[in-house]
Amino acid sequence: MAKKPKKAKSKPAKGKTKAKAKPKAVKKSAGKAAKTKPASAIPADLEKRLKALAKQMDTTLDAVMLQALCEFADAWEDHFRNVTVLTAEEEERVQIVVKPD
Repeated sequence: MAKKPKKAKSKPAKGKTKAKAKPKAVKKSAGKAAKTKPASAIPADLEKRLKALAKQMDTTLDAVMLQALCEFADAWEDHFRNVTVLTAEEEERVQIVVKPD
């Protein structure tokens, strides 16, 4: 029985190399975020409450904590944006006063 000749491996042209697959960019969002270590420890009683909520919501502790942090940041960003607008010295704000009868 005759042996089949081996296929020659194609080599890239001189100076060219095979392109490596680029890693996918990580999109940060409330649903999927890069894993990081928390900045500080969570008190045991709060962790217990969060775990109970996660169980009730049929989700993970990480998802509950991420949602809480996102809501916290959203609320305070809105607050500071409103304070900036309300304290801007560009114009006098009109104030409506209702006197009781």
